[in-house]
Amino acid sequence: MQDKNGNKQDSKMIEIVKLWKVFEDNEVLRGVNLSIGKGHTTAIIGSSGSGKSVLLKHIMGLMKPESGCVFLNGTCVTDLSYEQLKTIRKKMAMVFQGSALFDSMTVAENVGIGLYRHTDLKSKEIQKRITECLEMVGLHNIEKLFPAELSGGMKKRVAIARAIAMRPKILLYDEPTTGLDPIRANSINDLIVNLQNHLDVTSIVVTHDMNSVERVADFVAFLYNGTIHFEGTVKELENSDDIVLHNFVKGIDEVEEVQT
Repeated sequence: MQDKNGNKQDSKMIEIVKLWKVFEDNEVLRGVNLSIGKGHTTAIIGSSGSGKSVLLKHIMGLMKPESGCVFLNGTCVTDLSYEQLKTIRKKMAMVFQGSALFDSMTVAENVGIGLYRHTDLKSKEIQKRITECLEMVGLHNIEKLFPAELSGGMKKRVAIARAIAMRPKILLYDEPTTGLDPIRANSINDLIVNLQNHLDVTSIVVTHDMNSVERVADFVAFLYNGTIHFEGTVKELENSDDIVLHNFVKGIDEVEEVQT
């Protein structure tokens, strides 16, 4: 399989195998299988409540499945102890849907929290890294501001700056454009692409925004009824004649489609 630039998806960074997750009587994930190539951006799409964020949390090791496994570079995350997971997580970072900034902390403290807790860097080195990360997301001279003083788009950018501060190999984005107007949403999409190109990371973007998919993704996985219903490039998605996928992409209610 090739990405939109014609590059092959050779090396598997993440391999999800027969992943099941049940909440009471609700089978959210029903044997998910998915391969994610190193150095590419994969968009996971699906309707609200389809389990996209649940799948992300399993990749991060924040949830344990009923069965199945998430392999990161050949290591099964599911089988790791808490201490082993802490080491693995240093190579990953998540940008949460609501940004998840700490209101009582300044921008600088939010961005630098991982550096202070998990590195031996001196304060001046951390401050330099904080400034670098904020500049990478297009923000300048806001280190002393608090989240309440920021716009929605700025909060997203600060959350991304915090995510890249530890130089992760894997970036996970949970609905990164939710709550933003089209202009600011596009600027976040462009930022995701720029960071992908400059940092050489493996990115996973959970979204139901097809504009975001077209702008940022090399590969797309469609989560439907607890399984991966479609997996391929954006071009293959656009050319697919699968009716379920077509209805989702076009925003057509399946019941209404049947009745018309």
